[in-house]
Amino acid sequence: MNSKFATLILSLATLLVSQPVLAAAKEQPTNREILKKMEEVNAQYSELLDKMDSIDRQRRQLELLMYQIDDLEQYRGGMDVEDASPEAVEVATERKKELEAQTQAMPDLPRVSSDVGGVLTPKGRLTIEPSMGYSYSSVNRIAIEGFTILPALLVGIIDVVEADRDTYTARLTARYGVTNRLEAEVSGSWVYRDDATRSREFLTGAVEDSVYKAQGKGLGDIEFGLRYQFERRRPTSPFLVGNLRVKTDTGTDPFEIATMSSLSGQPRFSNELPTGSGFWSINPSLTFIYPSDPVVFFGSVGYLWTLEDDKGTSTDDEGNITGFGKVDPGDAYRASFGLGLGLNENSSFSISYQLDQFTRTKIETAPGQSIAGSDVTVGKLLIGYSLRTSDGTPLNLAVGIGTTDDAPDTDLTFRIPFNFGQ
Repeated sequence: MNSKFATLILSLATLLVSQPVLAAAKEQPTNREILKKMEEVNAQYSELLDKMDSIDRQRRQLELLMYQIDDLEQYRGGMDVEDASPEAVEVATERKKELEAQTQAMPDLPRVSSDVGGVLTPKGRLTIEPSMGYSYSSVNRIAIEGFTILPALLVGIIDVVEADRDTYTARLTARYGVTNRLEAEVSGSWVYRDDATRSREFLTGAVEDSVYKAQGKGLGDIEFGLRYQFERRRPTSPFLVGNLRVKTDTGTDPFEIATMSSLSGQPRFSNELPTGSGFWSINPSLTFIYPSDPVVFFGSVGYLWTLEDDKGTSTDDEGNITGFGKVDPGDAYRASFGLGLGLNENSSFSISYQLDQFTRTKIETAPGQSIAGSDVTVGKLLIGYSLRTSDGTPLNLAVGIGTTDDAPDTDLTFRIPFNFGQ
């Protein structure tokens, strides 16, 4: 009897102990249930992101409406909305377009040239940008502002072996936002040049090279420009900016500088260097900018049209015509492409390649009308860096490395823009 009672007590105790374990096993979720829960969480998270985007769009629309209401109230002088004149509605609509244009502003890139980098100046703002530039060339061909005009510097019996050229340029540029899509620009420069040319007079039997040094300083060619940002049809479309630049001939004309003479009176080499090209030119171009976070792709295509100019001729006692007459320094096809990368909120980096193909120079008094070897190719690799200071002023540094024989070996440009107005 006692044995049976003990067995019964042991069975009841075992049953009571096993009940929580069985309950816990039943409550543990399966892998399928876990996956289902994860899918529900992901769906809720996606829905939350969509709602946040919708709220952000509604906020921007509300800001636009508030600006419209403010403009209407200022224009009406307190009249009711239903009494607003068509002029008031037109003003508010124009204001809305301007605000929408601002929300689709171009990404800011390091300014590496006049056509690439930077954003358009907002309406009513004036930007003053001083800059300093340095260029170094070591070539075996004499070139003037990218145009090879041999009779200007290489004449007589002198054969140029090597020319080292240092050029320092201090430039002041002013840009003004006519509208949020149109920007006007004027730029002036002061140029200092220092050339050392190594040459040898073969016909005199000289066995040693002679070094000729020359300097030039003064006002450079003043430039004027316009930039217009075309309207984007879709948010995924690239930004398109049309550029038009006009360069004057305010710098020292290379055809009007004096030359050194040998004992025999034959002109040899210029003793003064020009600070300008001596020609007017017009340069239309089109720039595209395509943001693809975190990279921004950009490029430009253009055409440089240099106007022909009469540099004058004269006739000596023997009836020989001297001088150049009408000179057409040739035009150029231009293209560039590159990419920019935002390193953080205050700094960005860009790298690009620029290629200019110049056509031949034509001179009225030259045999054959054109100068052989004057159709040159100028290629340059550009590296830009921009750093925004604590007060929002961007510091721009651009480094150029020549990749063709006719390009400068290297050049540096440092820019600091200062904004005034809105």
